[in-house]
Amino acid sequence: MEHLRHRHPTVNIRKQEGNSRSGSEMRDIENKDQEFESFLYIITHDLKTYSRAMRVIPEWIEEDLSEAGLQLPNDVAGHVAMLKDYARGMDLMLDGLTELSRVGRLADPPSPIPLATLFGAVWSRFPGHERFSFDLSGCKAWVQAPANDLDRLAVALLSNPIRHHSGPDGHVSVTAYDQGGRVILRIQDNGPGIDAEFREKVFQPLYTLAPRDEVGTAGIGLAVARKVVGTLGGTISIIEPPGGIGCAVECDLPLARQA
Repeated sequence: MEHLRHRHPTVNIRKQEGNSRSGSEMRDIENKDQEFESFLYIITHDLKTYSRAMRVIPEWIEEDLSEAGLQLPNDVAGHVAMLKDYARGMDLMLDGLTELSRVGRLADPPSPIPLATLFGAVWSRFPGHERFSFDLSGCKAWVQAPANDLDRLAVALLSNPIRHHSGPDGHVSVTAYDQGGRVILRIQDNGPGIDAEFREKVFQPLYTLAPRDEVGTAGIGLAVARKVVGTLGGTISIIEPPGGIGCAVECDLPLARQA
């Protein structure tokens, strides 16, 4: 199989650009990135207070009216329900942006991690995973990475197959192997897949292929996945699935040398 990096020539260009910059310029960029991440975390944390108030205050109003023996008119009740739905959606977005801001900035020290153990543990946490077949037989590699960031990656990559596959015969496979000193990780499912024109767009924060209130997500997961992989010196992309069925996501991660 063609090496992942051969499909992403921009990686080498970025590295050359980085090598041409002075050490002080690179430090300035890193400091600005860290400042932005800290700012994003503070802002999202504070905004959660307001979004949750938007969600619970209408419930208090309904409870107060009920205790007083009053009832909201149907059209007003519909507007209140809409307000609560939008508040829940804002909560989802803020939670996702907070998680995005934590990647790298609050990472654990890198350690050797067996991918099969990690993905198996994360998979078992998802409600509804029992209706899928889950194959880890081709996932043999260990990676050297922060445990919490790698957990975020696994959550992001495994949540989409469960969320978007509505049939009774769902299947997800995880494969990982050493290639050129990097681990090539692939997650493939037999779900509806993603059309080629959207395969890059879905990595943008807050981008969803369907309305957020239908999918129940803020569209942050793949942005988190790309950021985790990027902090580990790799790239991630949605590739043409073997057999043309479902969705296949592939990335490269640092190999852990086992004694």
